[in-house]
Amino acid sequence: MQKEQIQDLAIQYATEGLGRKNKAIYDDWIKSASDQEVKIFTEMVDTCSTIFISAFDTNPTISETVKTKTLKALHLNNHHNPTAHGQVKTIRKEDQEWINLPIKGAKLLELSARKEDGFVMSMIEIAPGSKFPEHDHHGVEMAYILEGDLEADGITLNAGDFFRADAGTHHGAHYSPSGCKALIVTANENYHHNTMNILGGMQKVFSKIKSSFKVR
Repeated sequence: MQKEQIQDLAIQYATEGLGRKNKAIYDDWIKSASDQEVKIFTEMVDTCSTIFISAFDTNPTISETVKTKTLKALHLNNHHNPTAHGQVKTIRKEDQEWINLPIKGAKLLELSARKEDGFVMSMIEIAPGSKFPEHDHHGVEMAYILEGDLEADGITLNAGDFFRADAGTHHGAHYSPSGCKALIVTANENYHHNTMNILGGMQKVFSKIKSSFKVR
């Protein structure tokens, strides 16, 4: 795929989500995308976010009060709005915010994603019939199935099952016939911190736009 095509795909990914046609293109491309191509894609997602957020400071038709509240909400969203006491972090159920992934029927909840820890803990929820493309593990990844089922590499995992994938292993496509919820612990090398922060932040902003923005 040419650089311009990757960037166009990233723009749709970051703003309105991938439609059926581009979702198929993305699924096919990501299977063999090089590190450089993934970097181009990620950088364009970052750029889209920067441009979008910058627009809040220059658009004269948006209420200043709403702008301030929205940007504050975005900032809090990126920090999960936890109740912290020293080194203890708490995320109440009512404060948890799921991030819609660019895979139809899939969403993710970050529980802990500090880079200095070296790993990320999250929950993922997959709707019935959803499918994840095959991928490589650059670091260790572990998952515990909480609900439903997940077919991976010819094995069907059910609630209560666990799997571990070592660094350097390859996973075929994942498929959930009846839907699935799983607890995931994965190394930083497998996790796109910037992209997830942007997706979560932009999702919060778009939600605020729909419910709060007032045009003069």
